[in-house]
Amino acid sequence: MIRPTRTASGIAALALALTVVALPIANPAAALAAGSLAVFLLWRGWRFERDLSAVAASLAVDRDVDRTILRQGTAATVRVRVDCTVPPGMEIRARDLPPAVAVGDAPLSLPGETATYIVRLMAPGETAFAGVALEAKDVFFSRNLVCRRLNAPHLRVLPAGINGNGRGTGTTGGDTEVNRGAALPGQSVRGFRPYLTGDNPRQVDWKVTARRGALYVRQLAGLEGGAPLIAVDLPARAGDPETFARFSMAVSGAVEGAIASRDGCSLLVVAGGEIVRFLPRTQDIREVLSALGGLAPLEPRASLYRAPGPAVLAVRARMPRHGTGPEAVYRERLGGILAAFAKESPAPFAAAVRTALGRAGAREIRVYSLLPAGDTSHLIQLVHEAKVRGMQVVLKAPAGAGAIPGVDAVEVL
Repeated sequence: MIRPTRTASGIAALALALTVVALPIANPAAALAAGSLAVFLLWRGWRFERDLSAVAASLAVDRDVDRTILRQGTAATVRVRVDCTVPPGMEIRARDLPPAVAVGDAPLSLPGETATYIVRLMAPGETAFAGVALEAKDVFFSRNLVCRRLNAPHLRVLPAGINGNGRGTGTTGGDTEVNRGAALPGQSVRGFRPYLTGDNPRQVDWKVTARRGALYVRQLAGLEGGAPLIAVDLPARAGDPETFARFSMAVSGAVEGAIASRDGCSLLVVAGGEIVRFLPRTQDIREVLSALGGLAPLEPRASLYRAPGPAVLAVRARMPRHGTGPEAVYRERLGGILAAFAKESPAPFAAAVRTALGRAGAREIRVYSLLPAGDTSHLIQLVHEAKVRGMQVVLKAPAGAGAIPGVDAVEVL
């Protein structure tokens, strides 16, 4: 319903006062002024409704969910951008409306801005977003309007508490999904998302792929029982400020979601071959946000110059060497050299990362990086040190930025 602002209320009060004065003394000028003010308010109200209808007609919503098939109670990250034509003199703010079965609220944002928020879907079944709520205001009137037609994408929520009882293992045509293909004991499937370049092919769920007609990968939930380690890779140089702002927002949202839904989290901030900040197993959101505050592109003081690190050298040294002849002799000698370097190399960055991983005690590490062009040796060492400890590694990077060898999954920022 349309609501008058203080300006419109003042004009209405003045019109009413002139009417009260004009009636007893039969003053035509006062009556004419009161009538003119009333007509002006009616005209402004009609114009406000017309402009608001034009805004609703031009509304376009770009909503992205990190996965469209997920387990009941699992957190999902939503990024939404609302675009519309704003008439002169009118202010528009938009708020995304999550599904009715979801817990979580979206922030208000201006048209053209990207808002990020986290929701949890608490009921199984098919669901969709409830639309977009608009808050419109001009000098004289304001109104809230809900547009229900913009509800894509549709989400499928699988029931929680399903265990390996023989259903959903691919032998039947049901929709039940259970703990198949788990990487570690106790893991279950927390959701599914479209396959991205760099994902582990072993995580492809062929049942969902056949049903949807596109490659889908499983996202495992067993690791969510522990506090994750969130690793932030600061870029060396300032690029697009908007891109870095979205990057910082994604990191902050991940930290807030991890602390809200788990027993805290650990934070590791690196810049090249250097650890900038490290917070192990914290539940204090203010402490983490304070550590993240003021983060900016940082030129590393030491570069690894594409050094593979002791973990990579150890893997290469253990590679099988078959055959005879000069090539076999060369491989044997090279393996010995690599083994020696793997044992004797000081590798201070790898040692610091190894210590941080030990203190964090996490089973999952999420690496946030813009993956700019240049040396990524520090990320390769970070990933390999995590894999040595048996950790699940998820890379969060912009679309088309590439990947890092050894990660288990790649998700788009």
